Amino acid sequence: MVRLRSRVALPRPLRRAGFSVIGSLLLVWATTWSLAVPSVAAELQGRVLDTESQQTVPGVVLRLQSVAGGSTRHGVSDIDGRYHFADLPSGRWELEARSLAYHPARIPVNITDSTVTVDLLLAPLPLVMDEVVVRARHDERQHTAAFVERLEVAEIAAPGADLPDLLQQASGVDIRRYGGLGAFSSLSIRGSTSEQVLVFLDGVPLNQAVGGGVDLGSLPAGGVESIDVYRGAVPGRFGGNSLGGVVHLRTRPAGGPPRVRLLAQAGAFGTYQLSTSVAGRHRDWDGLVLVDYSRSDNDFRFWDDNGTEYNRTDDEWARRRNSDFGSGRVLLRAARHVGAARMQLSHTQDVSHRGLPGIGNFQALDTRFDTRRGISEANVFGPLAQGRAGYRLKVYRSAERTDYKDLQGEVGVGIQHDRNTTTGTGLRVEGNLLLGPLLTTLFSGVHYERFSPQRLLDRVSASRSTSRSSRRLGTSAGGEMEMARFSNRLVINAGLQIERLDDDFASTDGTQVSGSRRQQSLWSSNLGMSFDVGAGWTAQSHVGRYGRPPGFFELFGDRGTVIGNINLLHESGRNVDGGIIYRAVPKRTGLLLVEAVAYDNEVDDMIRFIQNSQRVSRPQNIGRARLRGIETRAQGMLASRWRLEGSYTRQQAENRSPFSFETGKDLPNTPRHRLRTRVDLDAPGMRLHYEISHESRHFLDRANLRPVPARTVHTLGARVPAGDAVTFAVEIRNLTDNQVADLWGYPLPGRAAFLSVDIDLSLSGN
Repeated sequence: MVRLRSRVALPRPLRRAGFSVIGSLLLVWATTWSLAVPSVAAELQGRVLDTESQQTVPGVVLRLQSVAGGSTRHGVSDIDGRYHFADLPSGRWELEARSLAYHPARIPVNITDSTVTVDLLLAPLPLVMDEVVVRARHDERQHTAAFVERLEVAEIAAPGADLPDLLQQASGVDIRRYGGLGAFSSLSIRGSTSEQVLVFLDGVPLNQAVGGGVDLGSLPAGGVESIDVYRGAVPGRFGGNSLGGVVHLRTRPAGGPPRVRLLAQAGAFGTYQLSTSVAGRHRDWDGLVLVDYSRSDNDFRFWDDNGTEYNRTDDEWARRRNSDFGSGRVLLRAARHVGAARMQLSHTQDVSHRGLPGIGNFQALDTRFDTRRGISEANVFGPLAQGRAGYRLKVYRSAERTDYKDLQGEVGVGIQHDRNTTTGTGLRVEGNLLLGPLLTTLFSGVHYERFSPQRLLDRVSASRSTSRSSRRLGTSAGGEMEMARFSNRLVINAGLQIERLDDDFASTDGTQVSGSRRQQSLWSSNLGMSFDVGAGWTAQSHVGRYGRPPGFFELFGDRGTVIGNINLLHESGRNVDGGIIYRAVPKRTGLLLVEAVAYDNEVDDMIRFIQNSQRVSRPQNIGRARLRGIETRAQGMLASRWRLEGSYTRQQAENRSPFSFETGKDLPNTPRHRLRTRVDLDAPGMRLHYEISHESRHFLDRANLRPVPARTVHTLGARVPAGDAVTFAVEIRNLTDNQVADLWGYPLPGRAAFLSVDIDLSLSGN
């Protein structure tokens, strides 16, 4: 066998050329592979700083993109303004930072085979549109004539504390409640009625045209991050017409570093709370999901006088019955940047179920009250004209349904089972423009509210609930001006607003009656001044005039106990206050905060209920009151271990109605003296706190014949961190087991202990 082998002979020049081509291809492939697969992964870290204050900026959205393309990383600066990107290929990158409070910034970054540190400098925008999302350098508490106090829930929250407990720590605020946790609670600021205080949840009003004030007991505290309490001057974005003040509840914002939080609490009277939340960022979206559930049996013991105040032989210890409550909250929030603007969507769903136990000596055993509330809103806001102007658009819808069931006739007049539904839809547009030292804000809005009652025991009424609805259409427009002079040391605020209301009421039998339609206009105005004295001291003063329209209950009445009066005028009032504030900047040991304020307010045409017979009353515009007082508060730090804070309020809420048995007397539920002091100690491995609150005697009735004794409550607690993610807390309230009662003899809990476990885990590897 002969094996044939063929071979093609190439000339030497071609062989050399082939070797050169193959070698070149191998060299190009090796170079490409070495560039595509880095030998060492690099890191990029740094801080985001304000160019003016040189302070770190948290919550800045960061985007890191490879110049070669194909790789993009996202991040957010943490609470200390720091950011961190890991496992980065070497090469040229571009780092972009965006925040509505600052001009966008974009810088090139050269990543090498080691850790690269780059600090970003952001130039502040002169205008910031949304105080809820943006933690801006324009702090409204320092650039307005309003006396506003911010309560940071993370700093003051205690195991078992509900929303009224948190608000009780603010200066000038009085909370009145019908029992323990979750019970009906009303709010008063500077001696006002609960109807005269506006309450907002993330900018959405909770006050309803039906009247009666906002029940704080039905609002869960889960997810609430901070609370702003305005006394006196009220910013125009809250509607302006507020005789008493404004309480703004802010829930947690969306986004931030990915993290999950678990909170479990347990305590006396069968009290439990479970809360969980997940927040973070996915691609261009910031998100937050929160679920909260609370319950309590509220079966505390109290000293029962059996309704015989002056006969002590029948006094005995009793157990509170039918006082249980359960509440839940679901909060969903998403936000993202759309160009230079910011869009935010959110929905809050609250549910509460509770018993109404009645007064101390006669406890109702079967009366129940349920509440369902849903609030949806959409916000779009952002800067214009290089930050010299801006806009904000808010659309919201709220729906609340309450069920009152008293089938034994224990609390109300007769057997009742009522279901009331209130829906509201609103639109608000706001625009700002900065011209030199003058900042001008123009706003307008429209709000439509519908109140539909149902008497479930009345078949005819229940079937005609649609025709029995009462409606209110409100439109408002106004403007505010802020002018800074003398190198921003003097700031002058002025505002004017008009609100027009168009009401359409239904009668008790579901038919329209003559005079059920009415229109009215309310004007409000204010003028304030803030002057930077220097060394951290600021002097402020304010004068304003506000009004409150009568609610459906006052204008229309109910099925028999209250006769409506459609000829009621709106309440009007004049507010004047002035004071001085000291804030230490930067914060250090020693004196941190001092505030002293004097106020003098008058209210005209107060709406009062006049009893026509034993069981029937009718509202009239006959009341007048003068509210005067002094508010003080202070905070300080000693040796970096002791923190002290306290507040003292002395007020005189004088009734000036024309009735001889009322004039010159104190308004109901307005104690003249209120003192609160708290001491925190950073001991090794824990933080201890002690708090004492004192309230002077006040009265339940207008004639000052039914006094409520002075009371002093002591509280002791501790917080023990177990690592970086877990914190244990314990608190004992009312250490001396002081037996006190509130509105109309409703007893309050005695000594009680609560325990909580807070787990806060970061899901970010950076």
